[in-house]
Amino acid sequence: MKPKIPLVTVSLKKRLWSIIIIVMAYLIYTGLGNLIPQYWEIIGLKHLSRTILTLGGIVILLICLSGLALSEKLSSIVISEELTGLYNRNYIKQRLQEEFYRSGRYNHPLSLLMIDLDGFKAINDKYGHMIGDNVLKSFANLIKQEIRQSDIAARYGGEEFLIIMPETSSQDGFCAAERLRQKVSLWRFEVDSHKDKTIQFTISIGVCSFPQYGRDPKELISLADVALYQAKQKGKNKVAVYREEISSKSQTALLD
Repeated sequence: MKPKIPLVTVSLKKRLWSIIIIVMAYLIYTGLGNLIPQYWEIIGLKHLSRTILTLGGIVILLICLSGLALSEKLSSIVISEELTGLYNRNYIKQRLQEEFYRSGRYNHPLSLLMIDLDGFKAINDKYGHMIGDNVLKSFANLIKQEIRQSDIAARYGGEEFLIIMPETSSQDGFCAAERLRQKVSLWRFEVDSHKDKTIQFTISIGVCSFPQYGRDPKELISLADVALYQAKQKGKNKVAVYREEISSKSQTALLD
């Protein structure tokens, strides 16, 4: 599933209203001519003038439609990450603010999954960065297949990925993360189709859920990252759900 551009935006509304106004004006313009006798003579428009006016309206309408299509394309480029096709870091942070506010307003749960590919540097060192990029793209495609339409996935940076899961409790977030972890651990990622080479790797996932934790979106990301660190500390290929005791253990490990 490819990232979808939000259907309701201010710029989109303005363009749609422009198109509606142009179409309505043209319909009124032609309708009056058909309903009122000698309408064109009264307003002083000859046949050639009416034709030019009609063509002008069509040209303006086409310009509005092409501008709408171009706007959607540019929006897609701005919010998407080039390599994987997932959302980029800036957009996912913006969406997290929106979902965080919505969850708080309506008292609905929200879970955040922070994912890291285990030993990704070793893959780059062994196979090269081109293969590493292919692995990231393949993993991104797997994420798209596994998440719900309501979930929002992004490449957060390097080999880190972030998934926002609205209407998802801590327990459900853990179950979703565990399903993804198991799927990846069994998945064979193609390295070279000509030589039938595949590689396997694992992922670690940190889960943090609102409203139990996180006073704001920034802290929710930070706590999911703490849980991810705990999953790494457990030996990787693990899912860790953030709790207060996890935070204290992680801080102790960092101090040691």
